[in-house]
Amino acid sequence: MMGVETELYDDSMSAPRKKRMRLYLVVAILVSLVVIVSASLAYYAVSTNLNHMVVVSQDAALKSVRYYYNATYTFSSGYTRWLLVTQLNILGVSSYYVATMYIFKIAGTDGRDLRFVGTDTKYNGTSVVDSLIFGTYYYSNSTVVTIGYHFAAVGTYIVDFGLQLQVYSTVLFLPIPQEQIRVATDLIVHYGT
Repeated sequence: MMGVETELYDDSMSAPRKKRMRLYLVVAILVSLVVIVSASLAYYAVSTNLNHMVVVSQDAALKSVRYYYNATYTFSSGYTRWLLVTQLNILGVSSYYVATMYIFKIAGTDGRDLRFVGTDTKYNGTSVVDSLIFGTYYYSNSTVVTIGYHFAAVGTYIVDFGLQLQVYSTVLFLPIPQEQIRVATDLIVHYGT
C-alpha cells in the first residue's frame, strides 16, 4: 500500500497569536476613535468662536458701519488683512461709555481666520481693569465686539483697547493656531472737559 503522508497542523501555537492580533486590532480601533472624537471636539470648541469671514472691500466695510466711526486700523497675518473700525460713545453724560469695534477681512485668500480673545485696555499708557466686554457677535462679513468702559476722573484720555485676537489657518477643516495679535488703538477721549 502506498503511504499517504499527512501533515499535522498544530493549532495550539496559532490561537494565542490570533488573540494577540485581535487585541491589537481592537486597541488600534479604540485609539483611532479617541483621536477622531478629540479632534472633532477641539474643532467644535474652536470653530464656535472662529469667524470665517468673507473678504469685503474697505469701502463696503465702512458703509456697513451704522451712523459714524471714530478711527480705522489695519492689521495683517500672512497674506490676510483685516480692518478694525472703532465707534465710541464719547458724548456720554456719565463716566460710563460704550465702544463698538467692527473687524472686517479686507484681503486674503490664504485660509486665515480669527477669534476674539479679550482686551488689554490702557488709559494714557496705564493698564486698567474696568472695561467690560458686553458681547462678541460673529457675522458672515464681520466680527463685532461691544465694550463698556469707565473713567474714574474728569480728564482727557488716550484709550488703547488692545484687542487680542487669535489667528487660525484651516488645514483639512481643522483650525491650526498661527499667532496672537494685539491691535492697539490710540483714541483721544475727553471726559467732563
